[in-house]
Amino acid sequence: MKEKYIKSNSFITIAVSISIVLVLSLISYNFFMQNFESIEKEQNTKNIYSALDIMNKKLSYMEGIVNDYAKWDDTYNFLKDKNEEYIYENFREGTNTLGDIGLDFAIFINLENEIFYTSNVEKEAYKFDGAFIQNILEKFKGEEDLTTLFKSGSNNFYLIKKYVSNSDDTAPKNGFIYAGKLVSKPTLTSIKKVFHRVSLEDRVYKENDLVFDSKYLKNVSVKSLESKNCNCLENVIQLYDKNKNYVFSLITQSQRDLINKGKETILYYNIIISIFLFIVLFLIFRNQRSLEKDNKKLEKRVHEVVSSLREKDQILFQQSKLAQMGEMIGNIAHQWRQPLNSLGLLIQKIEIKYHTNSLDKESLEDIVTRSKLLTNNMSETIDDFMNFFNPGLNDETFFIDDILNKALNLFDSKDMKCEIKLINEVSSKKELSGSKNGLIQVILNLLTNACDSMKDKPFCQIDLIIKEDKNSIFIIVRDYGDGIKKEIFNRIFEPYFTTKFKSQGTGIGLYMSKMIIEQYMNGTLTVKNNKEGATFTIELKYK
Repeated sequence: MKEKYIKSNSFITIAVSISIVLVLSLISYNFFMQNFESIEKEQNTKNIYSALDIMNKKLSYMEGIVNDYAKWDDTYNFLKDKNEEYIYENFREGTNTLGDIGLDFAIFINLENEIFYTSNVEKEAYKFDGAFIQNILEKFKGEEDLTTLFKSGSNNFYLIKKYVSNSDDTAPKNGFIYAGKLVSKPTLTSIKKVFHRVSLEDRVYKENDLVFDSKYLKNVSVKSLESKNCNCLENVIQLYDKNKNYVFSLITQSQRDLINKGKETILYYNIIISIFLFIVLFLIFRNQRSLEKDNKKLEKRVHEVVSSLREKDQILFQQSKLAQMGEMIGNIAHQWRQPLNSLGLLIQKIEIKYHTNSLDKESLEDIVTRSKLLTNNMSETIDDFMNFFNPGLNDETFFIDDILNKALNLFDSKDMKCEIKLINEVSSKKELSGSKNGLIQVILNLLTNACDSMKDKPFCQIDLIIKEDKNSIFIIVRDYGDGIKKEIFNRIFEPYFTTKFKSQGTGIGLYMSKMIIEQYMNGTLTVKNNKEGATFTIELKYK
């Protein structure tokens, strides 16, 4: 059943993975295309500004030429005196002054709008006659200084108007000069360098993508379109005169090379990535079964290793208990030696009194009472040691003071020649939970080790410090021995590691102590060297 589930789950994983690859490919395609379209839009906007800059430069050039004529003393005198010599020198028949300076026509008038002189370059596109001239004069009669676009019939013009004065502009103005240039295909050659195609049309849109003002061209509106006929980007640049009257539209077209190349690149990229991912998924699927078999073998091996480790821990625990039982027998013998001597003396006393006929009821009752007291004390000693060496690693609740009293009493029974300095800074009566006798065993083990580390010292003192914070209690055992050597510092909690002779220790005391604190007290046991010796710290959480 499990294998069937794993197989079904594998197919689901593959199907989901393929779906994810396809979705990611679509998302990446849309993401990159948006970036390419954004770049194309930015470049298109720059090209539009470049095209309008070309037209502005044309108007600026014409404005400069016309302004030079308008601020020329000869022009001023011509309008003042009708000096024919001015016409002869500048515009006589057979010369091409206007063409040379880049103009198609020029009109000189006085302040009363009376025409003094007109000149033009012959063009087939339009007729330079009285109606054409009057149209210009009437439309821009109220303007004194003008640089704009002008429409006459189906033709479009650059148009400049400047008032005439002397060279230093101190004389009163006495007329105006109109000058123009036909906006025809030849004049759009420079713009064709920016765009693929350029043409002039009458096309207007109410809603546009871009509206702005340039130096001479005001209220320019741009509508950008994707033309399917030419697979290109088309701009309708709508141009207006100074008075915001529509004149004509500049139609530009540019090939979408960036978008087309971007589509190809993204497509190839997604195909390559998809193929790669499919290959990876196939390899994963193909190797999954062998991995499942390996996992089963590994699980079995891990289970065997864990079981073996548990057995070893149990063996260590039993060895520790056996070692402690031997120690218990020695301690009981030490504790019973004096009471047994006392009992022997009491028995001898009964015998003596019996032989001397001095054993009365009162003496017998006294001896019996004292004997019962001694045997009760011996029984209590056995109970204490049995409780201690059979920790009963069950969850109990207790106070730290009880632990300290019993640990110190047991330490005293060992007849260790070491002074214990108890520093108890705990004022609260918070309960601890865990193995009560196990904690006593750990504290006693730390005190015994501390005492052993100072056996060659002339004076032996151990500091037993009890501290607490908001959530924890700290039991600190500090000795004044030689500390723990650097080369063995990281090994002291290993099983069977001991610095004593084989006849003096099993090497499982600190290992078992750490295991009891961590597994049965949910605490920590750490060690560090200080200037005087070593310090062991037990940290336990309050219940």
